[in-house]
Amino acid sequence: MDDVTKGHAARVRAVDPLLADQDELPVGDGQLIEAPDAAGVTRVERLDPGAMQSLWGPLVVSHLKARVAGADPEVALGGLLDRWTGLADEAMDVWWPSRDTAPVRALAVRGFAPTTVLAVGRPRPVDAPAVTIRRADDLDVLAPMYEALVAYDAQFGWVTTRARTTELLRAHLADAVLPREWCWLAEVAGRPAGFAVVSPPDAAGWIASVVDDAPVAYFGAMYVDPSARGRGVGAALVRVAHERAAAEGVSAMLLHHALPNPHSTPFWAGQGYRPLLTQWARHPQGRPRAR
Repeated sequence: MDDVTKGHAARVRAVDPLLADQDELPVGDGQLIEAPDAAGVTRVERLDPGAMQSLWGPLVVSHLKARVAGADPEVALGGLLDRWTGLADEAMDVWWPSRDTAPVRALAVRGFAPTTVLAVGRPRPVDAPAVTIRRADDLDVLAPMYEALVAYDAQFGWVTTRARTTELLRAHLADAVLPREWCWLAEVAGRPAGFAVVSPPDAAGWIASVVDDAPVAYFGAMYVDPSARGRGVGAALVRVAHERAAAEGVSAMLLHHALPNPHSTPFWAGQGYRPLLTQWARHPQGRPRAR
């Protein structure tokens, strides 16, 4: 397994030196699976439907952390996927280095589709038109926009709306976001038009290890009301977030966005963000997933 891990890390490092955490494969409480030139750890996660995390995907997911090496990474990954899919009948996902494209055909031909990207960018000045941006502190204004964001992304099949979505989002905003994170509200003509949330470095430790850089901040959410799209609201929110991050010495910004979202992908590319890791996912074959 060591040779596989070293070969995998060397190949990934050659195409994306910013991506970290590729040179080890801790088993922990997972199950080790192996195939020629490949090794992986699989773990089944079961979520409480009343938990905030349940909004971001199916309630039961088999996760795979994989490492592949050798002369044909696609064949190596394919063999590992065949072992894994034979063990699981749940929804499945694997996060793959976005620039390591040699193996990914193995995912596509086995019914996996890219769903989400973890993107990385640098705090930089952003030109934006005059939009009023102020510190967000009104839960009753923010919560409906956050709920609209979740509902929009749920169209693409992984993020999920649940019976307690409204309650969970309000509690998350009140208990975690407003007291501890950077949060801004955009207004156009005196009316709420969007919001942005950024986790500062002291709250972004859970994700910071994926990049070989520091300090790291995490863009947790951004939403622009459909009536305000195309008016520079998103760019204005990013500008303020980048200014705050730069003032705090942040070197890298991370964020997740849904790949099929026709607004997110071009917008974040235009703001200087590029894919770092891509989530490839597959729902149980022949039956709808649990909601």
